[in-house]
Amino acid sequence: MKTKINLSLLVLVTLLITSFNARAETAAHLVTIAPYNLVYNALKPNVATISSLVNGVVDQTSYAKLATFSRALAAKIATGRVTITLPDGTAIFDGAQPDDSANKLAKGNSFAHFQNKTITENLNSRIVNLDAQEHVDGLGAETRLSSVTKKKEIFVAIRLGAHLNNSGTARLSVQQ
Repeated sequence: MKTKINLSLLVLVTLLITSFNARAETAAHLVTIAPYNLVYNALKPNVATISSLVNGVVDQTSYAKLATFSRALAAKIATGRVTITLPDGTAIFDGAQPDDSANKLAKGNSFAHFQNKTITENLNSRIVNLDAQEHVDGLGAETRLSSVTKKKEIFVAIRLGAHLNNSGTARLSVQQ
């Protein structure tokens, strides 16, 4: 009986490790294929700037710089949308939300909304964000129906720094 349980446990662990490694290889492979490549190539060169802007957010003025940069990045691709989160999934910026520096809306982009966690829901339940945070290469990619835009989108996410010591995740998506 003990041998049977140990064998079952070994099989389960092997499957989990194989699954974990397959996900990492899938993201790295996907970004070599158009249109993922288009999204990746637009996001990747801007990771250091986004990380610096995220680390500098201390008030509405510094938040506005991050929002302006993010909207400009998204505008480089038709239907582009940038979302930036902390490592715990808290949204810092969501390009699908309106700017709301006066904080009159239930959801929006502003420093106060960021502090109150009212930009959008926690995004660590998204596979693309989890992959970027958890995989060694810091990369996630997926295609799915967006819960915000209600349209099929291609998502590419890049971790903003080292595994377990980073500023969060930058994600760029485009409608398909």
